[in-house]
Amino acid sequence: MKKNYILFLLISFGGFAQNVTITKIIETACAAPYVKTVELYVDGTVNFANFGADTTQNTADDEVILNYMNNGAPWAANQIDISALGTVTDSFVYIVRDIALMEAEFPSTTFNASNTVGTTTSTNGDDGYQIVLNGVVVSQFGKTETDADLDTDSNWNHNDAVATRLSNPDLGTWNPSDWVITAEDDLDVNTSCQTAGATSLEAYFNTLGGNYPLGSGSGWTPTGATCTTVLVATSVSCNTTLSGATDDTYTASIDFSGGDNGNTFVIGSTAGSVGGDDPSLVASGTITITGITEGTDITVSVSDTGDGGVCDLSVDIESPGCIPLIINEVHYDPATDNITGDANGDGVRDALQDEFIEFYNNSNATLDISGYTVSDGAALRHTFPASTIIPANNMLVVFGGGSPTGSFGGSIVQTASEGELNLNNGGDVITIENPSGDVVLLYDSTVTGINHGLNQSVTRSPDFTGSFTLHTDANASLLFSPGLLIDGNTLSINTFTNDELSISPNPVKNGIINIKSSISRVKKIELYDITGRIVKQQILNSETLYIQTLNSGVYLLKVSIEGKTATTKLLIQ
Repeated sequence: MKKNYILFLLISFGGFAQNVTITKIIETACAAPYVKTVELYVDGTVNFANFGADTTQNTADDEVILNYMNNGAPWAANQIDISALGTVTDSFVYIVRDIALMEAEFPSTTFNASNTVGTTTSTNGDDGYQIVLNGVVVSQFGKTETDADLDTDSNWNHNDAVATRLSNPDLGTWNPSDWVITAEDDLDVNTSCQTAGATSLEAYFNTLGGNYPLGSGSGWTPTGATCTTVLVATSVSCNTTLSGATDDTYTASIDFSGGDNGNTFVIGSTAGSVGGDDPSLVASGTITITGITEGTDITVSVSDTGDGGVCDLSVDIESPGCIPLIINEVHYDPATDNITGDANGDGVRDALQDEFIEFYNNSNATLDISGYTVSDGAALRHTFPASTIIPANNMLVVFGGGSPTGSFGGSIVQTASEGELNLNNGGDVITIENPSGDVVLLYDSTVTGINHGLNQSVTRSPDFTGSFTLHTDANASLLFSPGLLIDGNTLSINTFTNDELSISPNPVKNGIINIKSSISRVKKIELYDITGRIVKQQILNSETLYIQTLNSGVYLLKVSIEGKTATTKLLIQ
């Protein structure tokens, strides 16, 4: 399990002969073709149409790239084409949805091909923007890989609002104190295209003053000595995956560039052992921190100030949650007919209810995930209820909703506690967190290279250990297999031979189960309901298990004898 996120810190701008700064974000609720705008200021001369040696747009050697963070997706996942701006010198420029609407809202500003480019990108008030100039991040609005609706650390939600940069040097990092943002829905009554009688956004921004009016503000390009070393990205990976909250260790990795600047760097960490590449000796590489106890967050410092430098960098790294849980199959896009779209088997195809996520306990011990949460890029989707315990080497399936009907291979089945999963076919990140808020699993559809909107699931192939692929590429005869193996068969975790264990009757009608074994009379019995809640647990010294107190329904019976285990679906009538 690995959590990746990007952190861009102090940046060098090579003397700042040129710079591009994000200065304003406007999001309104006006109907199509919409009033949505990003304002940039160009310092010096910048060629937005310079695609570099490969002549291909939005590649690493472009002079300018505008990254767009949709619902917390990685910056590299989406770009907005602004190459039509061409060469610009010392001017404000605008990325808009519709020029005519902008002219109506801002009659004193001229919008033409020299300063304005249109886009069809559907932006929202929880999204972010980032400018990369000659391979270096020079301006950023929004916390990296974070949906503004879910950011509890810095309030930058700008739904139907305007966000304006203050006149502070732009260091290319996300700093909420550099911005002022009007209240959500503030523009609803101040936009002429939305509210009858409203004057215009121009008039409203003039009343706000400061840097709110278009073309206002200055002083964004940094001056003076600047650190040229960059902490580019961090990642964490679990070294082991035991079920406890603090019984594993993890390794943190910090990628850097701009090292070997002639100074000696001192690297420190609040926990673990520092290793990897040394920025004192190499221009780029990876610093590693090993042996960190699970549950321990760390701060890593990288500084050359003791040797006369100006770099004094640090990054906070959160501990992952290390448990033996994997995502084995996801279904973002149920097909449109009742036969091939009805993944939950309740007889009705529903675009939201038939979505699902299939989990697998990749260990030989039960796994308690009570209180763990499932979120996507937009919202919390599911909280696992109390006593959600996945048997060893078994699966659990969370559907978006409905009334899941069928055996699903005897797997535990739940429906989303928030009423839906609502996975975005165009790209979505599924995040699993433990009750302490540590990330234990991430599934980012945008980095798989797979189209998740093709009326079928995406699954590991082979099950549990393989990479992800379309289900029909793994098995051409099935579009999905919740709770089952790729081939549609039930997962077998019975380690007994046929003559070593027998369980009867099934279905159970009189509240008595006969469990016979040729190995030993002593058996460990665990009985789970279909949601994964353990309802009975005992050491059985006879061949008779009494379950008269249990309600009718489907259960999972797990029997363990001298290191061997069998799990079977049990029907109590």
